[in-house]
Amino acid sequence: MATVETKWFTRGGKNLVEQEVGWVTGPINVMLMKAAYVFDQDGPEVYADLSAAEVVGIGYTAGGTALSGRSIGLDASLNETRLLGNPVQWPNSTITSRGAVVYATTGSKPVLGYCDFGMDRLSISGLFSIEWPNSIVLRATAS
Repeated sequence: MATVETKWFTRGGKNLVEQEVGWVTGPINVMLMKAAYVFDQDGPEVYADLSAAEVVGIGYTAGGTALSGRSIGLDASLNETRLLGNPVQWPNSTITSRGAVVYATTGSKPVLGYCDFGMDRLSISGLFSIEWPNSIVLRATAS
């Protein structure tokens, strides 16, 4: 699957700053959204706001999959803080999805960010994966 760029949900930064989410230590998942789902950057705050639009498919478990290899990187030349993570995969799956949501799986399950594939993507008895550009799941730029 192609590399995708992730955007913050408006409330995602708030959730992180309020320390509801520990990027490196807390459990973070990536869930897939149904075909033709329309993302609203300003709307959702928690998993429950989106769960009805989560995909159902062979090889996919409700709630998505854990995002492993999480770390934090800094790029002083670009004034960026980067939240890094490994690619996520659903092997041997049959899934049709419009995009993905990154969220914490503790407490109220606050959402952080999302990637809109721009079109429905699918796997048929095969691998469905998301590759983050340069392992950057989310980034924040200081101005």
